Amino acid sequence: MAGWLRERVSAWAAARTVWTLAFATFVTLMTAWSLATPVTAPPDEAAHLVKAAAVVRGEFGGEQRVIEAHHVGVDVEVGFTAVRVPAGYRDLDVTDGVYRCFRNDDKLSVACRGTVAASDDTATVITSAGTYGPGYYLLVGWPSLFLTGEAGLYAMRLLSALLCAALLASAVVTVVEGAARGYSGRVALIGVLTAATPTAVYLGGVVNPNGPEVAAAVLAWAVVVRLATDQDGLPLLRRRLVRLGAACVLLASMRALGPLWIALVLAGGLILARPGRLRQLARLRPVWVCLGVAAAAGLAAVAWTMTADTLALPTQTLAQYTPLTSALKAVFDLLPNYLHQMVAIFGSLNVAAPELTHVLWWVLTGFLVMFALATGRAREILVLVALMAGTAFGPLALMAPKAAHLGLIWQGRYLLALAVGVPVLAAVVTGREWSALPERLRTRLPVLLIGGWAVAQGGAFVWAALRYAFGRRHQFSGGALQWQPPVVGWSAALLLLLLSGFLLVLLAIRTGHPMPGPTSAAGPASGAETGAEAGAEPGAGATVTPSERGGPAVREQEPSRG
Repeated sequence: MAGWLRERVSAWAAARTVWTLAFATFVTLMTAWSLATPVTAPPDEAAHLVKAAAVVRGEFGGEQRVIEAHHVGVDVEVGFTAVRVPAGYRDLDVTDGVYRCFRNDDKLSVACRGTVAASDDTATVITSAGTYGPGYYLLVGWPSLFLTGEAGLYAMRLLSALLCAALLASAVVTVVEGAARGYSGRVALIGVLTAATPTAVYLGGVVNPNGPEVAAAVLAWAVVVRLATDQDGLPLLRRRLVRLGAACVLLASMRALGPLWIALVLAGGLILARPGRLRQLARLRPVWVCLGVAAAAGLAAVAWTMTADTLALPTQTLAQYTPLTSALKAVFDLLPNYLHQMVAIFGSLNVAAPELTHVLWWVLTGFLVMFALATGRAREILVLVALMAGTAFGPLALMAPKAAHLGLIWQGRYLLALAVGVPVLAAVVTGREWSALPERLRTRLPVLLIGGWAVAQGGAFVWAALRYAFGRRHQFSGGALQWQPPVVGWSAALLLLLLSGFLLVLLAIRTGHPMPGPTSAAGPASGAETGAEAGAEPGAGATVTPSERGGPAVREQEPSRG
């Protein structure tokens, strides 16, 4: 009994340490982005800020209006919502707010927009996010109730960053803990880091539901991959199911495509798991509770989308995208751009990252994918190939049929919730086979890959910071400082960037040590199958030993060698 208790406490302390380091790493990096990015510069942030201020004041809907807008060279009719919010938010109106000056003209300095004024009066403001579900805005909008002006806007950003960092930290713990012998937690960490592209981290530090959507998807994929490929004890299983339930609730409530992502994540898990593993999981009540939570969240999201007409199409028809073959060709030509945007693009698709960031990211992803394809099992390879195909060609199915009514409004970030499954799955498969490599290679290569991730993130941050600090014309030539983060200046943002790098080093060191999960004295579940019955393969890291009570054999978790 004493040994069992010590094991449980030790596993809990190890998980807490990894979670804390991962959370601190992500939240400092996202906060650096929050400070370094002018308010309303990120995609659709003005609309989401207005929506958040309205929702926390009890206005979930609003007056629907149709306004003509110019998008990607095409004049289209777009549905907007008029809401009543504090008068200071009038500057964030998506139709004529002052923030539009530098977003629509790269030659103008950020200083042209002035600041969002504090006001106790109310006004009618137009937002393009009026039909979105209220979940995200209830979580981040409440600082606007007692903070006025830009202080309230930055506070909303910080709450969004805290939420995203917590989700990503939970994903890190999920892929690292409970490792079988020979499994590399450090390599599994690289999978979560690769999923957290500069675009994803940037979105996490601003007010946009796309950020938590991506972070929740990373966590969901991490849990499902480990559930499908492990033979874990019941305590660890319950912990993972709680994370999966929370991820599904958030994934469903962030954006209209959330239920689709939940379905694809669960479908991927069904394919990854062997029949014996599925039978084992199906006998456990916590599994059905988690699935019930996911189903309820998905149905609630679908009901909101249908009631609010979130995905309603305008009645207009754009001749250049009819027939469907014309739209398919137009979207196909943009597929490389969408992949580029998934890695690193900032502002309103007008602030780029250095090419080195993209090169390093494809090196990270390519290494994990090639290793997984070479060593993975058939089920894992099937899911990995399907995910890559969906990431590359998904816009053909999701955008092309609607292009005749909406124009080409698709952006790469919309598909990140699916794309993050590629590095997460590939890294778990790679980590499982890592011990087969020569010692020097398996020790040094993860360090180089994590270092590449840090360089790519840092380069993207500095590139964008130079754009906002000196303007497009003087981005690399210097000159007079045209904008800096309010109150704290650039020094605080750069200090946070360096601090996140230091915390990443500590995280990499910690994940190089064994992190076994808690085991249960009664096995995975009452009457559960043994590892052999569940379809465990030789070398999968599971051992079966007789129970001290003379009951059925149960699996003992073995620590990894890092």
